[in-house]
Amino acid sequence: MEVNKIIQGDCLNVMKGIPDESVDLVLTDPPYNISKLNDNRDRSKLNSPIMRRKKSLNYDFGDWDNMDRKDFLIFTENWLKECCRVLKINGAFISFFNKEDISYLNWTSKKYQVRTRTIFTWHKTNPVPSFRKVNYLSACEFIWIGSKGKFKTFNFKMQKEMHNFYETSNKSCYGKTSHPTEKPLSLIQHLIEIHSNKNDIILDPFLGSGTTAVACKELRRRFIGIEISEEYCEIAKRRVKAIPELLFS
Repeated sequence: MEVNKIIQGDCLNVMKGIPDESVDLVLTDPPYNISKLNDNRDRSKLNSPIMRRKKSLNYDFGDWDNMDRKDFLIFTENWLKECCRVLKINGAFISFFNKEDISYLNWTSKKYQVRTRTIFTWHKTNPVPSFRKVNYLSACEFIWIGSKGKFKTFNFKMQKEMHNFYETSNKSCYGKTSHPTEKPLSLIQHLIEIHSNKNDIILDPFLGSGTTAVACKELRRRFIGIEISEEYCEIAKRRVKAIPELLFS
């Protein structure tokens, strides 16, 4: 099993080559299936200077995030099953997911010996403003955290750092790449520090533009990153290569 490598391909096929119970932590950001075709909203001409932005809002994330409902649930169970298989006993499983379907991870993972430990909330300090003002701002994203048995590793930090939420800005402030759903490096690092140790192997089957791989290299963890898009694979490789080499010991 090769580590510290970014693999281009369908994760369902690639993960078949990963041995059972060989991964210490799964941390990923899979498709939510919430993409809206051709939904790109120009904010440059809005009357309000607070809401006005040069960059438009794009809710069309791509074909990978726009499936038939039944196909999406089957796809989700298939990748979840494979992740549970390769996860070590007492390893942690962390996945971002949309709020409408996050309970699906809870019920489905039970079939594969992984139980829910908490629903972690990422609070975005700069959410997209509400144009119509008919609902609350969408300022939170949710992260499902489970374990295959007990937590083997749980590096408890200071009490104030161990709330089941994390606050940081959204992509408009920290974005490093063109990937539409890039996650903040600081949040990924926070979760990795708690749920893994140096030299542990961390799997991300939906690597995107490589944030998990970057965090692993900076924190001296080993990683297996899988991404179906050639474009995002190249972005991820460049990001990882830009980090100075560290010797694992």
